[in-house]
Formats: sequence, structure tokens, C-alpha cells
Amino acid sequence: MWMKKENELVEEILEGNQEFFEVLLRPYRKGFLNMVCRMTGDLEEAKEICQEALIRIYRHLHTFNTEKSFKSWVYRIVVNSTYDFLREKKKHQGLIKRQRHATTRINHGPEKRYLDKEIKQKIEGILRALSPKEKMIFLLRDEEGMTVRETAGILGCSASSVRTHLSRARRKIRDRFKEGYGPREVIG
Repeated sequence: MWMKKENELVEEILEGNQEFFEVLLRPYRKGFLNMVCRMTGDLEEAKEICQEALIRIYRHLHTFNTEKSFKSWVYRIVVNSTYDFLREKKKHQGLIKRQRHATTRINHGPEKRYLDKEIKQKIEGILRALSPKEKMIFLLRDEEGMTVRETAGILGCSASSVRTHLSRARRKIRDRFKEGYGPREVIG
């Protein structure tokens, strides 16, 4: 059961063996939650979005083309679920006001071991300053380790668009980080 390839697991699920759904998505769940939490700044919202994305994945599994990358396909669904949520949230509430309080609600998992509180808050503040597309591309590339091509496929844009937005996001992050800490503090 554990050694089956993704395409074989998809076939098993489509044949009615629903217990394979958890096995199929287990390698991705933590990455989904981390990425969505960084996008929303709220663990509970991230859990809600991921749950909705998992339902969408299950409902649309029959449309997956086994000649394509399963990882890219599922991440695209998670990204779209996140964008849908953010659009709805923006309609109903002031997104900026809600995100000001996000750093106090972010999951303090493994990141806490690597970054002290001050730097983490600065990084989260910097990420909030990025546009949704810049933030998503930055997180997919630099946090999730996706290639430019995978990121472009997930977001439905060109590789050059990914490179442009990623370059812009990295420059904004670097500039804002330097504003807050100055060159000596960043290096030292």
C-alpha cells in the first residue's frame, strides 16, 4: 500500500478504495497548511482553506491527467482555494486590518526554533506587504521548493511572469528587511 505510485493510488481511489486518499495526499498536507498559513496569517483560516481544497481535490480527482504532475495539480487546487478565500474575505472585511493581528495567531511550529520572535514578525510583516501573486510565487518557489515551471503551471501563468514576480518579491523583501535592520544587522 505504501509503495504504490501516485497514479496507481488515483486509480485505486477512483475504483472506490477511498482509504488510499489519505495515503495519496499525506506527503503534501503539511506543505499545504504551511503555505496557506503564510498566505493568510491565520492558522484556523488556513485549516479551513486546506479542508476545502482537499474536498475539491477529491471531487475532481477524476479530471486529473495522469500524464501530468500530481504535485502541481494538487498545489494548483490549493492555490486557487486560497485565492478564492482571500477574494471572499476582502469582500466582507478589511483585509489589511485583519492581517495586522495575524502575527499573534500564526502557528508557532518549527519556525520558532529557527527565528527569534522579532525577525519572524518582521518577515511576516514584509510578506503582508507583497501582492497576493508575489507572495504566492515567493512561497511556492522559496518555501515549497517548486521550480519556475511547476510554479507557472500551478498559477496558470508563464515562466517569465513567475521570474518577474519572484524577482520583484525578493527585491521588496530585501529592501524592507534592510530598512528595518540595516546592512550590518542583516549580515552580522
